[in-house]
Order: sequence, then structure tokens, then C-alpha cells
Amino acid sequence: MLINVDNPVLNNIYIKIIRVILLSLAFATFINSNFTYSQTTNSPPGIGKIANIIGKIDIIRNGKNIPGEKDSILYETDEVQTYEKTAVKLLFNDGSNIMAFQNAHLKLIEYKIKQKAEAVNDVKSAIDVVKGKVRFFVKPQESENETGKVDAKFKTSNSVMGIRGTSGFIDASIPGNTQVIVTTGTVQVTSLADPSKSVVVASNLYTEIVGNKAPTLPKAIPPAVLNKLNSDAKALDPNFRLDDKRNNNTPGKESGSTNTPGNKVGSDKSANASPEINSGVTEQRKIVFNPDGTSSVVSTNSALNDLLVAQGNNSLRPKSYADYDPIKNSLQQISEITNQLNRQISQIIQTNTGYLVNKNITINVNSPSTP
Repeated sequence: MLINVDNPVLNNIYIKIIRVILLSLAFATFINSNFTYSQTTNSPPGIGKIANIIGKIDIIRNGKNIPGEKDSILYETDEVQTYEKTAVKLLFNDGSNIMAFQNAHLKLIEYKIKQKAEAVNDVKSAIDVVKGKVRFFVKPQESENETGKVDAKFKTSNSVMGIRGTSGFIDASIPGNTQVIVTTGTVQVTSLADPSKSVVVASNLYTEIVGNKAPTLPKAIPPAVLNKLNSDAKALDPNFRLDDKRNNNTPGKESGSTNTPGNKVGSDKSANASPEINSGVTEQRKIVFNPDGTSSVVSTNSALNDLLVAQGNNSLRPKSYADYDPIKNSLQQISEITNQLNRQISQIIQTNTGYLVNKNITINVNSPSTP
């Protein structure tokens, strides 16, 4: 556009047109910046973040895979996917966390936090463990004078768990099979097929749900299984056990626990016994102990024998060949009686050979006295 110096009227028109164009551009820029700001401020708040990663993981958001990185923000409805030899720790705003190990898939269905008092919140969450192994830590919302309501639920393909102030593991690696392992507190485990089928699992116990069956009765956690799970968790976070200590729970007072003080799960175990021995005692207690607490069962487990002796059960498996003498003597007496009977029967047969004679024979056998 050229300005004609010889025509002032046209020049004024051109100048006005240029001003209008510049004002339009400025207004458009202002509107666009405000729209961008509005989009940013109206975004839903994050519910947590990625605290640590081993290998590659993805966040699935609105159907798109986003590579997860340390400190990536997490939102409701996000999904988290791990792969072979990868793992991730998710830290939520209320202090709870969850670790997902290799080949796991989680859906963060719901996570709502409502402040109730200073340092106390009401927390409602729902997480779907589609597959894989996870470790969970649900932080109790407590202060000196206030207790927040914690409604945390984990779901798998065939079960749902109600969790409050608790830590443990969920293994949904096999389709249609779920194992719930509780390390602190208590967890109520319910069958999805039949909500009336549920069990309460206390610390150091586990249950299993196979298909549409009811959860099994809680059993002692095999030490080898727990050691492997703890090892996986330690690789992701060397200080993961501090979560349980921050729980500040005492036995019988765990958040959600039905235990009472003095009635500890596994209180019949020896404090000095190894986990393997304690596990053996728990599994065999019904057949090892009499109602009065004594035992007369012969065990082939020397370590178990030692533990039973320490508990005051002395009628156990003989520990030397000398202890077998009473049994040996009884067997020898039975053998002698058998030989005596055979000799007397032989005499009867010989007496009756060749002719028939009615004869009454009385055989007196003294029963051997047993030790």
C-alpha cells in the first residue's frame, strides 16, 4: 500500500484502515491468550504423581498413550501400564501410594479428597487392578482429635477389597485368580460373583479367590512369597517400609482392624523361631496340639520338634536309638507269642494224624505288658 502525498484524503483513509487492522490483531491476540489461560485454570486438579520409575511405563489418558516420567501428574480416569522388567510407584495427594510391578495395568477410576480438619481429610478412592501385581499403602487420615473417613476400594476381575489404613499386595497376574496379601491392618475381601461371600483378612495372612468361588479362609503367608514381594518393592523404593511405620498403628488398633489388644494374630508363635518354623506351626496346629495344649504327635521336622519342646510339649519324636527300646521290646514279645502259638497248633495237627480223637486243648497266652 502506497501513501499518496498529493492526496491527503486518501492518506487519512489508508491510515485508518491500518489502525483497524492493528487493533483487530491485538484483540485477537488478547482473546486467544485468555482462552488458553481459561483452559489451563479449568483443567481438573491432579490426584497425585509418579514418584519413581524403573524402565518404561505409559499413562493412558483419553485413549492416548503418554510416556510416564518421574513427577508426571496423574488425574482421575488415568490408566497406568507397565511392561516387562518395568515398575512404577504412584504417590497420591493424601499420602497413600501404590506400586505396580511388571506387566501391570491399573485404572484410577476415582480419587476424591475432601478436607475435614487440619491435616485430616475424607478420602474416597477406587482403583481397578486389571492385571499384574501391586503393593498398596492406604494412609489413615488421623490427627490427635480428628479421624477422617477413608473409603478406599481395589477391584480385580473377580473380587473387590475394602481397605482402611492398610498395606499389602494384590496379585491378579492370572486371569480369574486373585491373591490378597495383608501386611498391616485388615482388608475385607468380597467375591464379585456373590457379594455375600467375603472374608476379613488380618495382618500377616492372605486369601485367594479363584473364579466365582468364595475367598478362601485366611492363611499364613508363605515366607518365600512375602520375601520375594518385599524384594520387588525394595527395588522400587528402598524405604517403602517407612510407610507402615508412619501408620502409627499398634497391634489390635489398626485402622479397620477387628483385633483386640492381647489377641494378636499368630500370638501362639515363638518369638525366637524362624518364619519357616512359625509358618509350619500355624499350618499344623490343629493336628499337632491337643485341646489341653499338649502334644503327642510324632513329627519328622526337627526344627518343629525343638519349638514344641520350648512350648512345653515333651511327648515328641524319639531323638536317639535308645528311645526306641520300649517299642523294640514290645515287638519282640509279640514275636515270641506268635512262635508259641505256631508250635501249639503244629502239635494239635500231629496228634490228630491217623485217627480221630476228641480232645479239648486250652491255650493260655499272657498278654505282654507294654512300657
